[in-house]
This record gives sequence, structure tokens and C-alpha cells, in this order.
Amino acid sequence: MVAQVKAEQLTSIKFCRGRGGLLGLLLVAGLLGCFPGSGRATEPLPAASEVTRRMLERAQAVARADQSPQYTYEKRSLLEHLDSAGHAFKTEEKIYQVTLINGFPFNRLVKVPGRELSAEELKREDAREEKFRQRFGAADGKKMIARKEPMVTPELLDRYQFVVKERVVLSNRPTLVLTFKPKAGDLPSKAVQDKLLNRMGGTLWIDEGDGDTARLAVNLVEPVSLGWFGWLGSLTRCELTLDRQRMPDGVWVNTTQALFIQCRKLATTLRFRTTEESRGLRRLEAKR
Repeated sequence: MVAQVKAEQLTSIKFCRGRGGLLGLLLVAGLLGCFPGSGRATEPLPAASEVTRRMLERAQAVARADQSPQYTYEKRSLLEHLDSAGHAFKTEEKIYQVTLINGFPFNRLVKVPGRELSAEELKREDAREEKFRQRFGAADGKKMIARKEPMVTPELLDRYQFVVKERVVLSNRPTLVLTFKPKAGDLPSKAVQDKLLNRMGGTLWIDEGDGDTARLAVNLVEPVSLGWFGWLGSLTRCELTLDRQRMPDGVWVNTTQALFIQCRKLATTLRFRTTEESRGLRRLEAKR
């Protein structure tokens, strides 16, 4: 039996080396063409304006969706207080059950590692959820949902210069890699949030099929003063990474997030790192 298999293998090799070699190459090429993204590898990269247009369209479509599929999942949150060497000297870990209520996520604390929630903590979480449901289930809440703003807006994108760098494959899907940096000149600066946005740069991985963000890495390109002439201190480092997953029905959800912050307060430098991991993603059945 082994001898027969070896003979068949040798025959196949000779066939590919001989006059059947062309057929073998065509077969390999056909197989390679079956892999997602392979057909687009040689396509010209789109203009940055085209990619950002798709991003806006996607964000607006998600914001307008009234009956989009909803998910519940468990989220692990870890807050670390760091020393100058980047080592954690204090940690705080919590487990949340996240549920979408009328399109808005509610984070319910369900566990603190090492102990069960106290009766007082359970009561407090019940009160928080009831208040949340009243707010977003009432008429005013429904108006808020109707006015829900897209996560990506023209005003946000207008702050930055985008460059399409390359096309890669993430999770078997063609993905465009864009770098961005703040535009030169005067940018809107009415609040602290504006100051932060005007000093952020980084990289975006945009799913080419959906126009949604699959991954991002953002950092502060220069310090931001806080308070009048910086008397409250300054934010000297801010680094955010986010990974997202596309569900079978086309909904994108956040899976992992990491945020590092370093700030100066008077003569003291504070450093924090927070990480969030989502697991047990489960689609909620629509209520009849």
C-alpha cells in the first residue's frame, strides 16, 4: 500500500515537471485565487477620500439602524496603577455583563475577583440598571435614540490628514491600512475634548467590504495642558489600541481595548493602564 502511494506521488511530480506542468501551475493559481483578498492584492489602492467617504456612510447606516442585531457579553476590566518603570503596584479587576438596552450598552458589575458582590453592591447595581432603563425607555430616551449621532462624523474626519498605506488581510477579509495625523492650521478648540482630538494621530485598519473599523492604534503626538495655562497639569502620553470582530450577521463588536495614560499633576506624575476584554458574545433573540 505504501509503495502504491509513493508511486502515485512520483507520477504526480513527473506529470507536473513534464508537459502537464502548465496544468499544474494553472491549478495552483486557481487555488490561490480562492483565498479572500488575493484577487485584490494587485488592485490599485483607493484614494483616502474614498475610504473616509465609506467610513461616513457606514457610521450613518449603523446610527440609523432601528432593528440591528443586539448582543450581550461578559467584559473583563483591569485597571493598573504603574510606577516609573511601567510595573503595576496596584490593580483593580472587575467583571461586567454588558447588555444593549435600546441600542445603548449597560455595564452591570457582576463579579470582583476574590469575593462575591455584597448585598449593598447588588442593590446598587439593580438601582443603576433601573435608572438606566427609565432614562432610555422613556419618551425622552426614545428621542435620544432617534437623534443618535454616528460614531464617525465629517467634523471628526476633517481634523486629520489620511494616507492609504497598504492593503492587508485581517480575519480573511481585505483590509485597508490608513495612517492619520492632525491637519496644520487652526482646528476647532472649544473644549478639552477638542484639544485632545487635535493632537491625536495613528493608524486605522478599515474593512474594505463594510467600511467599518477592524482595528485602530491611536496616540498623543504632543502634550495637552489642562486647566488655565496648565495649572492643573498636563496629559503627556495617551495611547489607545482597539480590536474589533465582525459577527456572522455583519455587526461589528469591540473585543479588546487597551489604554495607557500618563499625566502630570503639579509635581507628581501618574500612570495608568486599563485593558478590557470581551468574551462569551451571544446574540439576543428579538422580542416578539
